[in-house]
Amino acid sequence: MISKSGRYWSTGITVTYAPLAERINDEPYGGWHAALDYSDDGFADNDPDSGQVSTEGKLYTRYPVRNAKIRSGLSVAVDTLLADAKRLGIDFVAVGPDSEPWLYYKGDGENAEHPPPAGWRQVLAAEAERIGFRSYATTTE
Repeated sequence: MISKSGRYWSTGITVTYAPLAERINDEPYGGWHAALDYSDDGFADNDPDSGQVSTEGKLYTRYPVRNAKIRSGLSVAVDTLLADAKRLGIDFVAVGPDSEPWLYYKGDGENAEHPPPAGWRQVLAAEAERIGFRSYATTTE
């Protein structure tokens, strides 16, 4: 581990939608995955002789999270990652002139393997605002 602070950082959270997360009474339900990549605070100062080697990792929801009775599956998945990141010492940092981290959709909503649901831009923009993140998704489709 190269981290001098003992902490890690991430630039944001990436989400995807699974149209079939589970079946309840033979009815299909969609759900959300959330993931973040994180790195230690080392960069080009690796020193294998002293054991100072930079590390990174990925934290993600194991299963898609469907909507709950009072909260969206997206909010539950994102809040779970935020709580686990805090417990693990992963800080969210901004890239660029703005001070907020980002909420992304995998493939920017254009990856055929991870198609977003209808209205995803509005949903993502609202979620980003709720958690104090930025989103490139506009509020209009």
